Amino acid sequence: MNIIYIGANGFPFGMATIQRQLLIAKGFVLQGNSCLVLSKFGLIDKDEKVVRKGKAEGVDYLCASPIAYRPSNFFLRSANKILGFFLETYYIIKHRKSNTKNILFTVRTSFFSTVYYRLLSFILGYKYIGDINEALGDNKDASLNDKLFDSYNKYLYDGVLLISDSLMDSYNNNIPRLKIPVICDISKLDEINKIELEGVNLLYCASAAYLDTLKFVIEVIEKADSDLNLILIVSGSKSQMKIVNQLIKEARNTSKIHLKSRIDYGELIGLYKGADLLLIPLPEIEQHKARFPHKIAEYTACKTPFMSNKWGEVVNYFSNDNSFLVDSYTVDDYVHKLNSVIIADNQTLADKAYEISKANFDYKILSTKIDEFLKGI
Repeated sequence: MNIIYIGANGFPFGMATIQRQLLIAKGFVLQGNSCLVLSKFGLIDKDEKVVRKGKAEGVDYLCASPIAYRPSNFFLRSANKILGFFLETYYIIKHRKSNTKNILFTVRTSFFSTVYYRLLSFILGYKYIGDINEALGDNKDASLNDKLFDSYNKYLYDGVLLISDSLMDSYNNNIPRLKIPVICDISKLDEINKIELEGVNLLYCASAAYLDTLKFVIEVIEKADSDLNLILIVSGSKSQMKIVNQLIKEARNTSKIHLKSRIDYGELIGLYKGADLLLIPLPEIEQHKARFPHKIAEYTACKTPFMSNKWGEVVNYFSNDNSFLVDSYTVDDYVHKLNSVIIADNQTLADKAYEISKANFDYKILSTKIDEFLKGI
């Protein structure tokens, strides 16, 4: 098969969305398919590592816009984006192959982009497949785009990969669908060394956009009985990070909170391995029932115990036999659980979670399922 993977802008640099895309693309290559990840434009500032065309872990990628980084000049940046739109279409046409199945595979895009790709794939003879890992249309602050996408995108694809049971249930129009959970590269993570840390360290990693959850984590740590360090790995815009820094400054135990941002992947995984407990609280709303945080695959692959609550996809794979699951998303429940487990030897628990990750989340195993699914469409 010939697969053009319409990627998240900025590929191959980025966290959860980019990592999922890279791993799925690695699976395409592993199964003997031709795969090109094509993105419209770059998102990071000028850097020698940013190239327009290259390979990332064996995956070919191409930035459609003439400039692969984010130009500082507004007019140049705008012109670059416009050219990226037209050149993306050109490359989709150019890289179509004869005598093989052509697939246009995409991450979640805007609704109007989805309509455009549907028309383009129909004209060019591509099968149009989406990888959907969240639902945003029911949020109280949902944009018109998100509402339109969640209501109508299932009528536009030839098939979809879905990350959760909640999404599987919502795609009820007989569209071919396959559940693909969080995904990781077990062998790659096994090779990254643990970073040794002093004291008892809890770690929380998230986008600065999840500000309420960040406040929740800080409050839990402040109320816990033990003398704990909290490592926060948070990235976001300058305005978002300003708020994050202010939150830390106002915390009672500021000296125990250590903020890191935009670190490289090796350091991220090393810190996951060095921490005593990894936190991933899930607010009990529909958005978090539909999604499945990518870092759970990484957490478990790092053989470090994690704590979450019984909501959404987590309960389909984990229990208190292999993780620490709190009954509900409340500060008191988290504090009670934390106080009872932090002093225990939790390695047996973490080893069990690792085996679940190895059996269910490794890209090599999932690539076979995806390949069979695509061949059947």
